[in-house]
Amino acid sequence: MIMKLKNVFYRKITPLRKKMIEQNILESLSYADVSYKILEEYLNQEMKSYSQILVEQYKKNPDIYSWDLGKFKRQFKNYDIYIIDQNLKIVRATFEKDLGLDFSKFPNFAKLLRKRMSGNTFYADRIDISMNSFRLKKYSYMPTPDHKYLLELSIDIIESNPVMKDMNVFSRANYLTRNYDLLKQITFYKFNETGSEVRIITQRGISYVDTKIQKNIKETVKKIILTKRPVEINDYSSNGKYTYKYIPYLNYTRDNRLDWWNSYVVELTYDNSFLYSKLAREKRIFAVEITITILLFIMFLMAFRNLLNQTEKTASYDPLTALPNRSFFAEYFKNIIYKRQSDKMAILFIDINDFKMINDTYGHDTGDFVLKKVAEILKRILRKDDLVIRYGGDEFLVLLRGINSLKDVELVVQKINQEINKPFNIHDKTIEISASIGISMYPDNGSTLEELITKADESMYKEKTKQKKA
Repeated sequence: MIMKLKNVFYRKITPLRKKMIEQNILESLSYADVSYKILEEYLNQEMKSYSQILVEQYKKNPDIYSWDLGKFKRQFKNYDIYIIDQNLKIVRATFEKDLGLDFSKFPNFAKLLRKRMSGNTFYADRIDISMNSFRLKKYSYMPTPDHKYLLELSIDIIESNPVMKDMNVFSRANYLTRNYDLLKQITFYKFNETGSEVRIITQRGISYVDTKIQKNIKETVKKIILTKRPVEINDYSSNGKYTYKYIPYLNYTRDNRLDWWNSYVVELTYDNSFLYSKLAREKRIFAVEITITILLFIMFLMAFRNLLNQTEKTASYDPLTALPNRSFFAEYFKNIIYKRQSDKMAILFIDINDFKMINDTYGHDTGDFVLKKVAEILKRILRKDDLVIRYGGDEFLVLLRGINSLKDVELVVQKINQEINKPFNIHDKTIEISASIGISMYPDNGSTLEELITKADESMYKEKTKQKKA
């Protein structure tokens, strides 16, 4: 009987937990991709304009040692300034820790810098981890007209945009390793275009370590790049019973070439030994353990985190409610469909009833408070990975992922109505509001975002008409 229970546990529960962990990591990387893409479009333009200011200064005064870099740093706000000479050494810098850094010690990167110094155009790298400070940064480069120096700008992404801290996949990895005894460690590998060079990225920094990364791991990473398939390796040595799962997160350019700069191979180290001892301790309540595991899985699906908080650096957020807006929603939905990350989804179209009367009766300040209150309610009661946006005026959209049936969606709608219908006080006045909510299901009601929003809008108006008749 014990052996039978053990087989059930390994064949059903353990794979389910592993699948949850792996999907969570891939979705965290996906959210980071969307967020970085939006932010970088803004930063590229800003860095180019600031670099041009430095070039104009060089034309007026080529003696870079007489420049007041502090003055430029104050003008450029969140940016640090570096000047690289022809020996590829940083000779001036507002970030003292990088002063004296010699890029000639990094042959591949040195080759790239020399090419940029001899050119005549502006270059901006993608967001990445700094080799020296181990911070998430973005760098840009502009050569001086005489090609004697390379003018470099950098910006600390987390410091200048605290909201991006929520997109840190390392914090999600730490959460999973703390809360799953099954999971011992998560490691992120990056690689070059051919897969011949592999590096480890951790929260402590970045390591270009061909000598320290085991040869078999490098070969595994390269194999995954070529085959685009995950690899699982079991190690039942005397050190323990471990399973190493390597899963690819590969991005592609529009011409279907591998975007290796923004691709990763994720290594999940599962410690199987704890499962044997856990089963021995709890074999008499095994049925209860299964029930608890299933309940935890359901609760996990209902507890997804919000995608993004307010950021002043992009045009993808509503300034009043700090919710994402239409443009972010369109990009996010497109990313989900492109990567085929969800089989069934639902869109809720939420309209505040008689909102104009609230504005006319209590004033626009009260109306704004009501909108922020509704946004707060939606963010609080929905799952953390359900996306809530302000569609416009008094209208909100909610994207529910991982939906099994319409009944599940109706339960969510019921919960939203219960919370919104609760009276609340503002300036010693009691305000009561209600909402009309429409539903559309993907792919049942449409395959494009426009079709789904239209169906949800129509459903909302039917609900509003039904409420008025009642």
